[in-house]
Amino acid sequence: MNHAQRFHGTRVLVTGGSRNIGRAIVERFAAEGAHVAVNGVVPGEAEDLAARLVEAGHAATAVPADVSDPDQVERMLARVDAELGGIDVLVNNAAVPLLGRVPFLELTLEQWDRQFDVAARGTYLSTHAAARRMGPGAAVINLSSIGATKAHRSAAAYDASKGAIEAFTRAAALDLAPHGIRVNAIAPGAISNTRFQALDPSVQAREVAPIPLGHAGTGADVAGVAAFLASADAAYLTGQVITVDGGLGVQARQASAEIEIDPSVGGAA
Repeated sequence: MNHAQRFHGTRVLVTGGSRNIGRAIVERFAAEGAHVAVNGVVPGEAEDLAARLVEAGHAATAVPADVSDPDQVERMLARVDAELGGIDVLVNNAAVPLLGRVPFLELTLEQWDRQFDVAARGTYLSTHAAARRMGPGAAVINLSSIGATKAHRSAAAYDASKGAIEAFTRAAALDLAPHGIRVNAIAPGAISNTRFQALDPSVQAREVAPIPLGHAGTGADVAGVAAFLASADAAYLTGQVITVDGGLGVQARQASAEIEIDPSVGGAA
């Protein structure tokens, strides 16, 4: 099906949108005609991506902000209002990259708080600010992880923050339904990103061995689901979590207990 201009006139904000999964989502919406507001916290990244999209003939605006800061979030949404004229789709992708495993007894309060500040608090703040500006037919899409329901060793803060996002998705879906706003989530599994691609080929092979489809996913795989959830084809879906993991989670027993989760959901956060 040709979706070339499916989102023409649609205003989309993607948090953590300057790299990895977030970037793929930004590029997918831009390619289908949306005006995309690119959020990121790493200096210059959101601006660079937005400029590249504009050069390619797409509509894009950079809105850098730390989504864990309520004042910055409010300013970000005010800028989206001013430059895009409103918001129709919010993708809450920002998260703290999981760059290494931390056994629970070594996990610090600061590490725990940072995960929740960006992933859970950021999702709440951005949704709360956006929903007050949205009208009927709008959509919120949250990025979770397979770790929300199937725990990973030495990833308690990450997994717990993603579990919170899934609970929030269901609760917000109920409360926002009377306003015509749908709220859904995506739970990616192993995704080939910059970290994955830097691994030794033998390590990559071990990582994908338990995946029924036989390979890691890509940001484009996640972006396609995000586009579906934002589209009219998903008009009767709300409160749902769509798993994008190549079949990893449906097995009774995985071949390895140490499959890596994607650490870059929201990689710019």
